[in-house]
Amino acid sequence: MRKLNKQPEMATQTSEPIQLSIFHTNDIHARLDAMARLSSFARRLRAKAESQGRQVFFWDAGDAADRRLRLCSISKGATFSSILNEMGYSLQTMGNAISLPYGPQAMANVAARADFPILAANCRDGDEPLPEGLQDYVLLPLPQGLTMGVIGLTAPWGDIYEIFGLHLPDFCDVARNLVGKLRNQGASLIVVLSHLGLKDDRRLAEAVTGIDLIIGAHSHDLLPSGEEHSGVLICQAGQYAEALGRVDLLLDPATGQVLARSAQVLNVPDEEPPDPIVTTAIAAAEKERDLLMAQPIGVLNSQLDLNYFKECGIGNLTADALRERLGAEAAIICSGQFHQGLPAGAITLGELDTACFSTANPCLTTVRGAQIIASLERGLDPAISQVKHHGFRGSLIGIPQISGLVVEYDPDAEVGQRVKRVLIQGQPLEPSRSYSLAHTDAEIGSNVGYLVIDESQSTKHEVPTIVREVIEEYIGRHSPVPQPMEGRWLRTSSSST
Repeated sequence: MRKLNKQPEMATQTSEPIQLSIFHTNDIHARLDAMARLSSFARRLRAKAESQGRQVFFWDAGDAADRRLRLCSISKGATFSSILNEMGYSLQTMGNAISLPYGPQAMANVAARADFPILAANCRDGDEPLPEGLQDYVLLPLPQGLTMGVIGLTAPWGDIYEIFGLHLPDFCDVARNLVGKLRNQGASLIVVLSHLGLKDDRRLAEAVTGIDLIIGAHSHDLLPSGEEHSGVLICQAGQYAEALGRVDLLLDPATGQVLARSAQVLNVPDEEPPDPIVTTAIAAAEKERDLLMAQPIGVLNSQLDLNYFKECGIGNLTADALRERLGAEAAIICSGQFHQGLPAGAITLGELDTACFSTANPCLTTVRGAQIIASLERGLDPAISQVKHHGFRGSLIGIPQISGLVVEYDPDAEVGQRVKRVLIQGQPLEPSRSYSLAHTDAEIGSNVGYLVIDESQSTKHEVPTIVREVIEEYIGRHSPVPQPMEGRWLRTSSSST
């Protein structure tokens, strides 16, 4: 691992203690106005600390971006890096704001536009290499020939990263190995820049010896003076760019041993003016966003409506797109992945992104006919369809939108007995037969619950593709796109059966 920055030139060895100041932020979540004010505040304090002869660092512990901001979502976080560059960061740990919705694979483009390393030593498949754009650690030069090792760790989120092909190792094991490696490389000071959350930071401090300092994030805690835990100073500075964390360290110039340390959290004053450099960077990023959103993707011959409780145009088109992309016999997608329909005529990327803001990934599973019937029944259950799903940004889950299927149903029948007849590819669905079904990871999520997969069944996830990109490719390939076939849900009644 290469060392960062040039070794400070020292004319002579000195017995004076080395003074370090680490300014840090966490969980900003793209509060742009607050970021501009925090940058001005941090720039002023960093300059003052440097004028006092201190070596100064400025780091972020993750989740500076947030996909709720279209500036982030339209480029999967890459555009946002330019703003952080202008704020003056020199190091960051990967949070989950980009890696969870778009996959760690998206970090390659984020890192390519960042002027600083992005760390996440445990974001890997076992012992395999890290995804492109990420690093395990950095070695930073200090005065008197000393070095500081900084390890980055990110929240494992249970087994959710397995969707992206990663089986994350235990972060304590990763840290333990890297602490030993860094000590062997001569690091006298070991810092963990963590996006684990306070609870796991404490676990890390207890389990791994040799860590001097943990600068944390993820749990949005504000620790006014830090927290001493198992001999480790743990620091965290709240959220949303409301405050700036500062850690001051005094080191023995001969050994690098920490002689004194302190932490504080400094609230950004309400009257702090925005940093003009950052304001300019935000405007440039917004211009780039607008150019991306204006890109044409194709033409629709007719308007596509959205209805959460009936078959609709945008649902039919997306289900067709999924089925075609994955070569499946049928497809199913929940209506809640859409926020609005699409107009007839030329469609831009921005219009599509507004209509389908979902980051769900395409999936292909071989299932039994009985599982398809059960998923349709669950989709017709008001206890599911009428729920507002937090992952869909407030949209109702809605009924399933389908392709390759024709379903006769009675909405007035008992819940669980509403599906009366199902055709797949024009033939009666056989409950015991196996079929290839296209869907997204949303439909198999516990909070949606349409499709229940047996433990013996495996699902193929296409990552880092998101459903919006599936629609984009389909429209581009078939443009001008005709009105999708209707008549997939056929309402019947008890009296007519």
